[in-house]
Amino acid sequence: METKIYCGKGTHISHSDYMDFIDMVFGFTTPEQKFIGLLPKLYREDRRPQDSNYIVTEDGRLVAAVGAYNHEITVCGIKIPCRGIGNVAVHPEARSKGYMKAAMNAALEDMIRDGVALSTLGGRRQRYQYFAYDKAGPCYTFSVVRDNIRHLYGDMDAPLTVKVIEDPKDSLIDSIMTIASAAPFVPTRTREDFLDIANSWHARLLAFLDSDRLVGYCIMAGNSVIEIRAGRDEDFMLMVRSISSFLDHGGYTIHLSPFDHAYVSALNLTAEHFSVEPSMSYNVLNYRLILNAFLKLKLTYAQLRDGEVTLLIHGFAGDERLRVTIKNAEVSVEKISDEISVDYEFSHLEATNVLFAPVSAIRDGMSPLMRDWFPLPLWMYRSDEV
Repeated sequence: METKIYCGKGTHISHSDYMDFIDMVFGFTTPEQKFIGLLPKLYREDRRPQDSNYIVTEDGRLVAAVGAYNHEITVCGIKIPCRGIGNVAVHPEARSKGYMKAAMNAALEDMIRDGVALSTLGGRRQRYQYFAYDKAGPCYTFSVVRDNIRHLYGDMDAPLTVKVIEDPKDSLIDSIMTIASAAPFVPTRTREDFLDIANSWHARLLAFLDSDRLVGYCIMAGNSVIEIRAGRDEDFMLMVRSISSFLDHGGYTIHLSPFDHAYVSALNLTAEHFSVEPSMSYNVLNYRLILNAFLKLKLTYAQLRDGEVTLLIHGFAGDERLRVTIKNAEVSVEKISDEISVDYEFSHLEATNVLFAPVSAIRDGMSPLMRDWFPLPLWMYRSDEV
């Protein structure tokens, strides 16, 4: 008898069957490993993660799943609809049948249909280049060790009180959200979900207090600070020193985007080591929107020369012919007609590399204007990854 194959949304699959399947494929057996503990923001039963999955079944038996989860960021006031890919899973007995490809393609087709502008994921580079994702978005990683603090400040005591937020009803979360919302890059996070989001990837939410005043917060995964914001820039190094004390003066890393210019400037002269690398893999589905938002973001910390460039990008979601203009620190990104010649023509992966990657051999050979404007600070906090 011919096997009956289904490929589509997993709304009819039970939560328990779905969770058992993805945990099995990934080899997660302990509570610490399993997806529901790793990412409670997505996988609790009441969140119905199966509804956000593109699945394949053979005669009703689940054999593949690709999660595609909605979220949103606001960059310089511009709202950007996002959809992250996660839990890409194929049963060991069903591999090499094209099921991952079918589910991924179905997820991407719906992203284009639904107007998603940016999608992200983690995983092997070439594996996901087949689906138009590539490494991009500059991420600065600073390593802080005991001697950095001792030589610069002498006093090794924490200047601030550090509190681990564990109660989702803690009133400090409201104040933390106020600080987060003042940044030029703001993920949309509801109050009721904030702690679950912060605890993603087994991270901890830390609040920094000067008596009763909230100075700032950070999200820490192991010994890595993956998100940090101070209410006032001048308090940032107080937080850095307090993290060192909180960790009993063990070394740790801080991951920053270039838009955190004040923090980058402080650590650039403080940290023991630093590196620049891609933040994750991105698929830009609306270049006009993303260029407009992230050029505005770059202008919050960098002086960019006035100029104009025309681009033809053969994007994954379709061709985009664009005129990009900066004049007096104002950005304009507009569509242009087919009759207008363009300065540069890029494939989708070339555009990702030139416009957003921290290292681009293609960009190195381009005009001073292109090397000045790009790369843009494409970014996603790890807590918002799926």
